[in-house]
Amino acid sequence: MSALDSNLSQATILARMSATRAELIAANHVNTLIASSRLGVRAPVIQEGPLFLQSPYAGLIAGALIATTILGPAQLVRIVALRGLTPWITRTIRSLAGR
Repeated sequence: MSALDSNLSQATILARMSATRAELIAANHVNTLIASSRLGVRAPVIQEGPLFLQSPYAGLIAGALIATTILGPAQLVRIVALRGLTPWITRTIRSLAGR
């Protein structure tokens, strides 16, 4: 391969890179225009129902109320202590002992 072929290959590659870069910049500009036009359109906020139903944890709250009703408060406290509190205390003590 001669120096002329090498220079020609390099020039071809640089021209392709330049064209690709220009296409990417143009596409990014179009995407920016589309995104900015979408930001102006927002759905109206409709507040229906009680405040606690609008909470993101409404399902969790409803599940806890149903479980309390079915299992009873004593059984629920026992389950929470066994499944949640005990492992949390154990992890905390292990992490403190590991320091």
